[in-house]
Amino acid sequence: MGVWRADSFDEAQGSEDLWNQALPPTSQFASQISVGEPDVVPVNQAASAWNDWRIEIAALGGVSPLIHFDQDAAHHIDLGHSHPGGLARFIAGSPTLLGTLIRDDVQRRRAHQAATKLFTHHTELLHSRGIDSIQLGIGLVQWRHDGETYRGPLLLRPVTLRRRGSDIEFTLQRTGVRLNPALQREFAKHLELQLDAEAFVRLTEDEGAFRPNFALDRLRDLTAHRDDVSVKAQLVVGSFAEVAAPLLSDASQLSHPLLDAIGGNPAAQEEVRQSRAPVEVPDADRRSPDVDRLIVDADTEQDLIVTHILAGNSMTVRTLPGTGSTQTLVNALGALVAHNKRVLVVSPRRATLGAIGDRLARTALPGMAARVTNVSRDLIRSIGRNEKATHIDSRDVDGALQRVREVIIRYRGALSHDDPQLGVSVLEAIHWLSRLSLQDNPPQSQARLSTEALTRLATGRDDAAQLLREAAELGQFRFGPDDSPWYGVEFSDHEHALRSQQLAKRLADEVLPRLKTMAHQVLEHTALPTPKDFSQLALFVHLLVDIRESLDRFQPGVFDRPLTDLIAATGSTEQASQLARIQRRRLKALAKEYVRPGMHVGDLHGSLVKINEQRHTWQRFVESGHPPSVPPGLADLQPLLQEAEQDIRTLSETLGREPERSLTRSSVDELIELMGSLGEESDVLRTLEDRAQVTSTLQEWDLGPLVDDLANRHVAVGDVENELELAWWRGALEHILSHNQDLLGQDATLLHRLESDYRLVDEAHASSNAKRLAWQLAERWSVGLMDWPEESAWLKSALKSGGVTPTDLHEKAPHLSRALAPVWLASPYDVWKLPASQSFDVVVVADAGAVTLAEVAPAIRRGRQVVAMGDPVIQRPEEFDVGLWSEAEESTSDPEAQHPHSALGVLSEILPGHELTRSYRVTGEDLADLVDRNLYSGHIASLPWAGSFLGHRSVELDIVEDGFGLPDPITGVIESVDAEVRAVVDQVIHHARSQPTQSLMVVTASNRHAQRVYEGVARAVGEHPDLSEFFTADGPEPFVSVTLRQAHAMSRDRVIFSLGFGRTPHGRVLSDLGMLSEPGGERLLALGLTRARRHLRVVSCLRPDDLSDPRLQPSVRAVGKVLGEILNPPALPEVAHESDPMLVDLAERVKKLGLTVSLDHHGVIPLAAHAHGVCIAVDTDRQLLGMSIREGLRLRPQALSRLGWHYVRVHSFELFSDPDGVARKIAAVAGVAAAQEATTPEADHSEGLGSERADTHASS
Repeated sequence: MGVWRADSFDEAQGSEDLWNQALPPTSQFASQISVGEPDVVPVNQAASAWNDWRIEIAALGGVSPLIHFDQDAAHHIDLGHSHPGGLARFIAGSPTLLGTLIRDDVQRRRAHQAATKLFTHHTELLHSRGIDSIQLGIGLVQWRHDGETYRGPLLLRPVTLRRRGSDIEFTLQRTGVRLNPALQREFAKHLELQLDAEAFVRLTEDEGAFRPNFALDRLRDLTAHRDDVSVKAQLVVGSFAEVAAPLLSDASQLSHPLLDAIGGNPAAQEEVRQSRAPVEVPDADRRSPDVDRLIVDADTEQDLIVTHILAGNSMTVRTLPGTGSTQTLVNALGALVAHNKRVLVVSPRRATLGAIGDRLARTALPGMAARVTNVSRDLIRSIGRNEKATHIDSRDVDGALQRVREVIIRYRGALSHDDPQLGVSVLEAIHWLSRLSLQDNPPQSQARLSTEALTRLATGRDDAAQLLREAAELGQFRFGPDDSPWYGVEFSDHEHALRSQQLAKRLADEVLPRLKTMAHQVLEHTALPTPKDFSQLALFVHLLVDIRESLDRFQPGVFDRPLTDLIAATGSTEQASQLARIQRRRLKALAKEYVRPGMHVGDLHGSLVKINEQRHTWQRFVESGHPPSVPPGLADLQPLLQEAEQDIRTLSETLGREPERSLTRSSVDELIELMGSLGEESDVLRTLEDRAQVTSTLQEWDLGPLVDDLANRHVAVGDVENELELAWWRGALEHILSHNQDLLGQDATLLHRLESDYRLVDEAHASSNAKRLAWQLAERWSVGLMDWPEESAWLKSALKSGGVTPTDLHEKAPHLSRALAPVWLASPYDVWKLPASQSFDVVVVADAGAVTLAEVAPAIRRGRQVVAMGDPVIQRPEEFDVGLWSEAEESTSDPEAQHPHSALGVLSEILPGHELTRSYRVTGEDLADLVDRNLYSGHIASLPWAGSFLGHRSVELDIVEDGFGLPDPITGVIESVDAEVRAVVDQVIHHARSQPTQSLMVVTASNRHAQRVYEGVARAVGEHPDLSEFFTADGPEPFVSVTLRQAHAMSRDRVIFSLGFGRTPHGRVLSDLGMLSEPGGERLLALGLTRARRHLRVVSCLRPDDLSDPRLQPSVRAVGKVLGEILNPPALPEVAHESDPMLVDLAERVKKLGLTVSLDHHGVIPLAAHAHGVCIAVDTDRQLLGMSIREGLRLRPQALSRLGWHYVRVHSFELFSDPDGVARKIAAVAGVAAAQEATTPEADHSEGLGSERADTHASS
């Protein structure tokens, strides 16, 4: 539609207070400054702008009905025709129906028409301008001055109008009578007659009864000398209000740095520019609870704006629909009041001011903001709050909040911060392990890498992967330890490999078989047992050889007894020191007797030692009674054994066998088999030389465990890189888990309890802030009562009389007023009721797009700091009349031309701008997208409504098929055809019956259609009296049927937007759609689309194609475009997001349990699921880490719950280690019984992911 233009305002700048002293008087009284030249008078360059604004102010509200009363009966109700009983009831202040007040049919019909116009006019003024204009005019005074006739009521008393079905109810308010201020002013000016307002009011009181005749008689007496003055005793109910005169009087002084800067004063412009200073916003997670004192929850955008306001920066804020402008403003008010600041909030919208007061009341601060139109009531509420306030000691809660928050901060950091040694985080490791496990052919490596290998691979995995690929291409992984005995053997060169192969072949074919046979033949002649392995065989043979050598020199009997004494006797003197000399000589002689005759033993002692060892060895294997002997064939066996031992030793060194895996520990048969395998032809040996360098490098990388694992499983070339990734990421995760205590042992139960504790203490902390502020205000009040007793006495008396005004309060109780009313709420048209001398630290202009700068200039000049908030799309300044006139002058100005001159637009040119973009409306994506796409160019961010996930629409189009009618003979427009009226009335009645708890209104582009719809609803309610309560109950949002222009300041839960225009009987469509065809029609369309908070139903007799003709006005074509998008919503562009592999896996498991799932739902919910009408939003650590702890753990779940979601928080470790358990938990929330294990369709995926997760989690 092109309504929205995303202007590029300056980024937010913070500053200290713009003006720390009182407003300088020099610019106002420039003429008083002497410049040394008597004929030269200095002037402020902004003076011409002041005059222009005053001219605009003078035209506000149009002609004043207080002195230019229109006697046309169509615009007021003359009670002269009223029934005496009804009039008495009305004057007594009782609610009185028009049918009771005027009973003559003809007069009642006319009065009803006038009352309907008054009610419509009053509703628009009240909601859009905050002007309560309906009053009882008492006595009609007419006079002439300078040839012009003036006419107006003498006295005024407010009247409340309410619709009661098809009738209208009148209630005379008890606020008292007042003299017509405009008449009083003009009498003084025209007739030089000063009227005493209090005296005239007293004349209307007669012993508690209201009798105005005395006041009329008094005026007749005062003007008896004038023939051109007449006073009639007449009672009329009409729209009596005046805007321009008091506001113009208040605008006599407009000097202010900001206004001067806008008016072109260079010095002021420079002052405003220099006042901008950056504001440092503290980390929300590190902010001290003593500083964190927002009285309602706020998101980061709102928090930033509050921080700038508190820092003293003047600024503009663009508030998009539903983005929390009220709560932002309430937080700002709380922060400012806590710092002893005074604030004035100005808004033309009654609902805005009411929402601020209501929100403060709900946060334990009723009466903190006083309305200028209801001062006494708000002051009483404020005093009551102060008297009931209690001291809040939140130290325990704040301390607990800091402790729990710190643990969560450390846990978050441990999850997301990179390990200093490996350069990756836990979340990265989990993500990659899950991603690897979900591949079609997931890696299965169980290899555990050393810390040194992990560290080197942290930056060199690409190089390692390339080496592994080269090794795989060379066949390194075609054989594993079980496939070839040569696996893992390192040869110096190819010749070395061939020699080793030939050696093994010779051993297998020749040496070992002969050795086996000969050993058997030799050993069977001995008492030795059969050797269990080669090493024992060698031991036996060597033992027999040694025994043979001993028996060659000694007698066999040497083996019959222990030789300990003989060894000692033949040893050195030290060894034989314990033997007596005689005994030693005897034993030496005995030892020599064992030597065979003729043999000479050079070292008798050494020989005896060896024989003793041989004897002990023999006895280990041979039972007693079998002396050592030398079998035949030993001489031939010995060299053969030595040959075998040498060859086996050589091969052992080549094979790199550890001692515990030595070849000699194998039996001869096993050796023959092994040597046979080693002697066979092998591909391992053929590519040996090519693989040597690669395998050597891999060993340097300490990748031996992985290489062995890959070879064992014969991993293909294309898979080795993933296997490396798996081994490294798993090792990295295990390393981090084992070294980081902040991960709390990956205990999901502990984490859930910790986050639950945080939510509890954070909510307790947040809820105490408003109570703390209430106590702070109560202390100020208590101190003020003691310090200023005279002010207290006056205030008590004034409140009893009920006549407190802002001026009286400021003048009589200036100190107590700061404690009671630090914030004032006012319409721009009521600001004049504040004393001119009263200044404020901050002036906030809410709905600044709906007013001109001139309208709020009197408010702005009262403040040192100015904040303007508004929606530049749907708000615009408009001319208005406070009175109803017979011939309303057609405005020749283009309403759209006024838009750039709104206060928001003008201030945005000189002040830094901010924007609220996060919508919190409980509405479906279809309505939100329609509004955002057509009006705000995608600037609005919102969470999805659960109902949309279930298929419910929040914006619907009803085409009225028989919407035909005849053109109006005067306007030529076909409006409010019967079929459309019936369709709308049916929808209204259906709503009242099916959804009475939600508010409703009808908006239309046709005045006549709005009236006919209301009348149709009234008739329908008469036929269904059980529904009358919905339409007659008093509440903040009653049912109304209004035009788009009247709906400026209104919104409802559900809205029926009925165009109100039909076709000719021949089906032709006229181009005139009333106010939608006028200048500014696009903005009115935008207004209609944004009035609904939950649901919008568009009712139209026209189809989208009917409004697509290029010859139609752009605003009409825009209507057709919107209707077309409602009927056929455009497909939203798919944004490519890489889904979390764990969530992809979880989605499959949840789907298998029978739930409907959506991954990355609307880009803001990682996993959404629903079943049986229950919608579940699943959040993970990865989603929440980008938010503050408060937003992620408390505010976001609360927001999703308000939108209809059941919130499920899943921690990464929980999902990683037990995805089936998480899936079953989600299913249980939806009421789905998990009768079977939640597994993914493909077993290998589940196996790889589940087992890998369990193994890693267990090992950590």
